[in-house]
Amino acid sequence: MEFADHRAYVPGDEFRRIDWNAYARLEELVLRLYVAEEDLALTLFVDRSASLGVGSPPKLETSKRVAAALAYVALSGSERISLIPFGEGMDRPLPPTRGKGRIGKVLRRLDELEASGETSLSRSVEQFLSRRPRPGLVCVISDFLDREGYQRPIDRLLGERHEASLFHILDTEELDPQPGSDLSLLDSETGARLEVSLDARALDAYRRRVRAFLEGIETYARRRGLAYVQVGGKIPFEEALLNYLRAA
Repeated sequence: MEFADHRAYVPGDEFRRIDWNAYARLEELVLRLYVAEEDLALTLFVDRSASLGVGSPPKLETSKRVAAALAYVALSGSERISLIPFGEGMDRPLPPTRGKGRIGKVLRRLDELEASGETSLSRSVEQFLSRRPRPGLVCVISDFLDREGYQRPIDRLLGERHEASLFHILDTEELDPQPGSDLSLLDSETGARLEVSLDARALDAYRRRVRAFLEGIETYARRRGLAYVQVGGKIPFEEALLNYLRAA
């Protein structure tokens, strides 16, 4: 319980709530008012769409490590957490749980996740909000490769008084692919095929697009006052997580 304010005593109030120190100063009967501190409600939104299955190690494995670490920190602090895997929509969620001893349950649910299907963060967020969850912190762990975009669903979370932190899962090869010959690229989520020649000109254009994509997410997060954390590629998992926790 945290002290909030005083108010004047009226007949019928409990004598135990009278602030006698204030009475000695003011010579008036006043009551101490308190507010109850609520624990943090942490929701881990973990993308398990097919694009998370690529990389070395697969991006989904990095996502699981991030989610497991955040869950452990929260549970150790006696906070409530829930886990929501998503792809085209919400998967079976892990209901809110509390206590350090629950970490095994969280790890088992994470271990069950497999990369498959397309991504729809918008649909997943709407399904989440339809349950009318208590406002809290939502950590979105994703590669944000969503054809529908990421801004509208994040704005929806903010509009419902949730906080949001964005963990962007990356892979070295997608950030800086090496030159090669003619290739046939297959979209892991839609199955679309694209014939390309990985010459210097194509790679230069690709890297510009990647930089613009990353800068776009970072700018969006900064304007909304959100934590934005890149994980993977040249950014070690431990370094990214510790920097986030220190800032938080």
